[in-house]
Amino acid sequence: MQAHTHAQVSVHLSTTYKGKKRPAPVWVMRYRLPSGKDSKKVVGRAWKKRGRPPHGFLTEADALLESEAFAAEHSADAPDARRRFRAALDAFLRYSKEEKGLRGSTLYAYRQIGDRLAKRPWRGELTWADRALDTFTGADLLVLRKELVKAKRSPYTLNHYRRVLRGTFGTSASSPALAWAWMAPNVESEGKLQFYTPAQVRRLVAKAHTDLDAAVYVLATEAGPRLSEIRGLKVGNIDFEVGMLRFEDGFTTHGGHAGNKGRRVRSVPMTANVRTALWPFCQGKSAEMLVFEHDAKPGEPICGTGIYRRFVSAGEKAGLPKLRLHDLRHTFGTQAIRVFKVHEVQRMMGHRHLTTTERYLHYSPDPDAAAKLTALWAAGGEGENVVPLRLSA
Repeated sequence: MQAHTHAQVSVHLSTTYKGKKRPAPVWVMRYRLPSGKDSKKVVGRAWKKRGRPPHGFLTEADALLESEAFAAEHSADAPDARRRFRAALDAFLRYSKEEKGLRGSTLYAYRQIGDRLAKRPWRGELTWADRALDTFTGADLLVLRKELVKAKRSPYTLNHYRRVLRGTFGTSASSPALAWAWMAPNVESEGKLQFYTPAQVRRLVAKAHTDLDAAVYVLATEAGPRLSEIRGLKVGNIDFEVGMLRFEDGFTTHGGHAGNKGRRVRSVPMTANVRTALWPFCQGKSAEMLVFEHDAKPGEPICGTGIYRRFVSAGEKAGLPKLRLHDLRHTFGTQAIRVFKVHEVQRMMGHRHLTTTERYLHYSPDPDAAAKLTALWAAGGEGENVVPLRLSA
């Protein structure tokens, strides 16, 4: 006799237990596992009336779904489509951590999204976590996408959801995740890109609560590191003789020291202001020590939340527009593009795509541009390589 490789289940209504009447009817599942184990299990209290079952009760259809999910999880060769959403999600998160080696902060974001998805209601008390993958349709995921768009979630957030769903459902031809199209992020336009002018930066630094805060503001605006890179900056990354900063690590609360964004090491020339600001925090330290250390926890990175709160307070005291701490990085980009070529700015800022750097080109004015265009048209005449302008009839 050929052994079964799938768990076999059946559901029936039970009103008695060991010859005695039950307080209320229940759905009982009988199952046989591939190992040979044969047993019974109460699925839940039975609801045989019309209408939606109250809390704690299951219809026959709900009981069948519960039993099918149980069979899928206990089968030796259960196909991926029969796995529950929670099990498939956990497998994706393990793959992202162990095989893809994603940063801790990214894994944290994926885990947060996965937990929200798993808690979405399905039927009765059941949630998406209990739902088998092959019961989902593309329409289910598009409803979720519509809700996120209505809530004005950014394209970046929507694409994070999309990655989690594709990792959970897979990308086979029948995957419902294929219905979720990629949303192109809107490149920050000139009107949306916010930054401080050099004069405003000086006012911000003057109102800094501590010398450490002042050094962070100078470093962020004149070298362009991200906050995670500032928190992970080590003394050995600073070459005072050559005048160069090297950003190769980043520290986040949820990811720890896991490299900077994109794991792209980059070097940035060190200005005189940055040199003056950093030198007091590097004296007497070994190369492996952090430049900026937590006041109450020596040897540990500074608190990102504390830095941000004091930044907001300093900006208010200086009478400056309220910006994000990350906008100090934009300040560096808008200034660097004035004297460096776009590819050089891309390298210094660690952008993977040139299009990300090109948004700063609006802030690279050429004072001779008008004169150059004027000379170009004035020299047009009837030369061989110039098409003369003609008025339309």
